[in-house]
Amino acid sequence: MKPEIKAMNDLLDALTELAGSLATSHGSTIRGIEKAIDRALPGFPRQSVEILTGYADEMLRVDASRGALVIASFVGILRQQYDGTPLTLSEWRQLRDLISDCADELEMDAVTYAMSLIMDYGAL
Repeated sequence: MKPEIKAMNDLLDALTELAGSLATSHGSTIRGIEKAIDRALPGFPRQSVEILTGYADEMLRVDASRGALVIASFVGILRQQYDGTPLTLSEWRQLRDLISDCADELEMDAVTYAMSLIMDYGAL
């Protein structure tokens, strides 16, 4: 299995597992989500990981399986490896907001890749 596919699968598995414990142990679960995202995005700016962790916390509370899939898709896009997972317009807009908030810290290639997808899906 390619390393990038393994990283995405590991992230999806970790988020799905952590979603079940959000209600009972919020603090440690948030740290677990952050660690999982950190492993999937090695070397990414701290602010980007923190914002993505906040999105993950929110999304996993609403719908654990969908939230995990969306966050894994966001990570894939940040890694410039979008797998084509269908996202809603609202989810594309959340990604747009993440990119806008972190554009100064992200590599320009990642920003360009993400923004071109965001434009393609009509969320700009």
